Amino acid sequence: MISKVSIETHEKSGVTQLKSAFFTMPFKVVDVREDKKNALLELMLMSSSPGILDEDELCFDYLLHENSKLEVTSQSYQRLFTMEKKAIQNTKVTLKENAFLCYMPQPCVPHKKSNFKSINNIYLEKNATLIWGEILTCGRKIKNEVFEFTNYQNITKVYKEKKLVLFENLYLNPKEANPMNVGQFEGYTHQLSLIFLNDSSMINVLKAKIYDYLETKDCLFGVSQTPTNGLIVKILHCKAEKLMEWMKALTRIIKNDGF
Repeated sequence: MISKVSIETHEKSGVTQLKSAFFTMPFKVVDVREDKKNALLELMLMSSSPGILDEDELCFDYLLHENSKLEVTSQSYQRLFTMEKKAIQNTKVTLKENAFLCYMPQPCVPHKKSNFKSINNIYLEKNATLIWGEILTCGRKIKNEVFEFTNYQNITKVYKEKKLVLFENLYLNPKEANPMNVGQFEGYTHQLSLIFLNDSSMINVLKAKIYDYLETKDCLFGVSQTPTNGLIVKILHCKAEKLMEWMKALTRIIKNDGF
């Protein structure tokens, strides 16, 4: 099935509004902002499908006009079902000047013999701010499906004023290399990746605060500065719920102190 979601936002009188929303089955976009006067528009991506199936093609397009602020979450875990071929997801994000996007979907759960490729192309204009979080699990641990998927690949490219400033390629093929090995997941089963980019942020101060927070947690983590003004946080753990909790906490730290 080919499914598409297209979101466009704009700012009016200091409040971000949904300018247009287009979606096909099985998706639906819901405004979950409680305070309609809040400058931040909060959207939840919902799906009537239990997950992503063989030969699915998913296309997402987010366009945020000048000064608009958007937070995107998802309704439930993204399950990748057993496949004979593969499924593909393409996401395009465009942030105009001074726009802000916080993207925090629920974790991805690749089932046995699933084959999935995701490509994210993100375009930032001057003073745009990005928080981009994604969580990958090993699969259905309760059914002893630990890294039994065929392939998982997630490519993220971020362009700053048309220049490529960040490229990330997470590729896992458990038959080629055991993800549990040293130098990969180090015995852990779940990974959180969080990207933050902002032109004016005091990155060294923010980096120290993130370190202080994560050092008290039972996890393996790293925090790296990007070539442009930003950070990438990687966390390894064995429970998706904990990673979701920490991702939300780190996002709060970034929102309060990052810009």
